[in-house]
Amino acid sequence: MLPEDHEYYASEKGFLTEGTLRRYLRARKWVFEAAKVMLENTVKWRRDYRPEQLDPDYIKPEAETGKMFFNGFDKCGRPLWWMKPRFQNSKDAERQVKHIVFCLERGIRLMPPNVETIDIVIDFKDSSSSHNPSIATSKKFLDILSNHYPERLGVAFIVKSPWFFLTSFKIISPFIDPVTKAKIKFVHDSDKVKYDENNKPSNNDDQVFLQDFIAAEQLEVEFGGKHNFEFQIEQYWNQLLDVTGRPYKTIDYS
Repeated sequence: MLPEDHEYYASEKGFLTEGTLRRYLRARKWVFEAAKVMLENTVKWRRDYRPEQLDPDYIKPEAETGKMFFNGFDKCGRPLWWMKPRFQNSKDAERQVKHIVFCLERGIRLMPPNVETIDIVIDFKDSSSSHNPSIATSKKFLDILSNHYPERLGVAFIVKSPWFFLTSFKIISPFIDPVTKAKIKFVHDSDKVKYDENNKPSNNDDQVFLQDFIAAEQLEVEFGGKHNFEFQIEQYWNQLLDVTGRPYKTIDYS
């Protein structure tokens, strides 16, 4: 632990909570030494990277097109982190990764009490291989998520997965922790299978319906919900910072 007079002490103290310790122990199957090493590596990374203090003004250009944003909560109260690769607007790999980390930290601050995970919904509608993050960027994201944000993923939903994603997924799949891999769910193609609460195919390990996880009022109309939503950067950005900290907010990671 840093000395109390260190400028980063409050942030580190807020991070090193019982909740954090439990998540790291769960991630390492309750093997104390393995969890200790993992947590020590994260503490070193956070001191250097300072993820919760990333400058919103630096990150904002990545967010302008709505390729990644928070909107709504699932039936368990988990924040919904939407990713729409067709709106990719940047080739700056470093800032892309920092945008992801920024969103992870903001998503944690959006969690209601007694919720400690986030859902990710990746919508590949109208995407092409040119919109896909590089393999290196994808691996970096998975490394950060698995090693520095363990037990923070609820479910990852893949919508309209194209061939190029499946190809990339096969390449990066060996690098994905088995526990994380089990949380990845492919969504029924709504153009082929319509959701009918009274008469529908059952969810299985391969394909699921978003409506079974997200209430209609929280789900955008284009995905079969009742939520009319149009992304507008200024409105979204101001609301996000108002709730999660402007420029940032120190919290206890419960």
